[in-house]
Amino acid sequence: MIRVTSTAIETSCPNNKIPTTPHSPNNPATLPVPAKHSKASSPPVIDSPKNPWNRHWIQEQERRLFLHHLKQWSLKHDSSPHFQGKISLLPPDPKGREEIGLGKSVRCILTDTAFTDARKRIVVRLFPPQKDRARSRGRRARRNAKDRTMDSFITDSKSALRQQDVSSRGVEDDDSTWQSERNNDPSPTNGYYKLVIRCGSGWLSAREYFNKLHLSHLSALLHASPTTTTTTTNRPSPSLSTDTTLAARSRSLGPPPPPKDTITITPLFHPFLLLPPELQDQILITATGLTTRTYNLCPDKTLYHQHPTPPSKPPITIPTMLRLSKQIHATMSPYLYHSTTFHFGLTGLTHFLWRAGPTHRPQIRRLAFHFGKLALLHVIRWLAPDPVFDLLEPPVVTSPSALKDFWRCQVRELAQQVCLDFLLVDIQGIPDPDLGLLVRVLGDAFGGTARVAWCEGEVRLGEGDGRVKGAVEKAGCCWRVLVREYLERYRGFQYFVKADLVGRRVDEVEALMDAEAGFFDS
Repeated sequence: MIRVTSTAIETSCPNNKIPTTPHSPNNPATLPVPAKHSKASSPPVIDSPKNPWNRHWIQEQERRLFLHHLKQWSLKHDSSPHFQGKISLLPPDPKGREEIGLGKSVRCILTDTAFTDARKRIVVRLFPPQKDRARSRGRRARRNAKDRTMDSFITDSKSALRQQDVSSRGVEDDDSTWQSERNNDPSPTNGYYKLVIRCGSGWLSAREYFNKLHLSHLSALLHASPTTTTTTTNRPSPSLSTDTTLAARSRSLGPPPPPKDTITITPLFHPFLLLPPELQDQILITATGLTTRTYNLCPDKTLYHQHPTPPSKPPITIPTMLRLSKQIHATMSPYLYHSTTFHFGLTGLTHFLWRAGPTHRPQIRRLAFHFGKLALLHVIRWLAPDPVFDLLEPPVVTSPSALKDFWRCQVRELAQQVCLDFLLVDIQGIPDPDLGLLVRVLGDAFGGTARVAWCEGEVRLGEGDGRVKGAVEKAGCCWRVLVREYLERYRGFQYFVKADLVGRRVDEVEALMDAEAGFFDS
């Protein structure tokens, strides 16, 4: 051991002299220290996903904060009225050191949802609201003036690590920490963000860029084949060749970005809500095709006469209009129910009244019925008063048999909550003797009816028409007279009366009505 040590000392001395070893070193700090034991070396890396030394975790926090700002921009921005799509961040590059934040150039993926798969790479810059630009500029100047050495970075990282308590929390705490960072984030949540997109050698505002992109694709949208027209969005589908070309280009970008890195871009209607309410109503009514103030809920074209060439499909449907905003829903719903005439055939009334709900059901003011030749049988089954139905009880086949009673109670209960200002009855195909009892049943079914109008197909009938006069006079008779005439006409038809009444004499039927004399004599 002594010889080996001496050899080592000899090789370390340039003059090949063996120095004397001091018994007590005067300055231990001057002793040579191997490089691997240097105090300036980096500290050991902690195996934690939130370790500030972990570059991937830092990138993830920057991405989430930027997506938060981008989401705020999408909710309140000067939007393009034509473009609908999505903007997504590129997947993080494990070898890159790209900084993501406000005012920085960020690479993104822009998707045009008018096509099956139309993606392209863009570079964006997102700026905070204008009123806080001065404060942001001051913070940025102070941050740039700071000496960003490794030691200061280590100090800041350790401070952040202690505040977030990385060692004692798991993945769930990562989400809570991020939420806390968002709540404490000094960036404003009100005002308007500004987004610019790289275009050539310059920058364009997001609105200008999206309009330009829409116009470049407009020819493909206008020359769409009729077989590829969509029905859910009421927008034409792109031609097959254009859609295939854009899809092939998009595949070169890899798989679509995940939803967590994606923000939806849609037209906003904040300036629209600043218009006068009357002008808003007129625009929305025109967009939904309700300029005639009629809404057809009668699927049978033989009952409700329709034009052989229906008008063009409206740009939006009524449910779509009511989902635009809460303010539009609050103002347009009462207006639609008050001013629109809803047309029904033999089906659909119960479902319509039930879906309207207790809030909008009393707002219904105008109804039109196109029952056809079976009008009287239909209203007696479902809308006639209980004494009339119990006496006649035309058979209805349901499974179970009590289901018809439930349906009848439901539609009568819902109809009693509706007070009509206008009731239109189409008498086309209805026998003239049935009109009196028909009008009497309809008038009693609803909570109130201010005015009854008549039509035959598309032709309105005035009060001077002979059939209208006869129906009004007959409707003024008591229930006993109306039911007696009904039995005289339809006693021999098994679908119009129950089997017990087929063989009964007139005096026996009168005796049955005497049990409810107070009602039938009214």
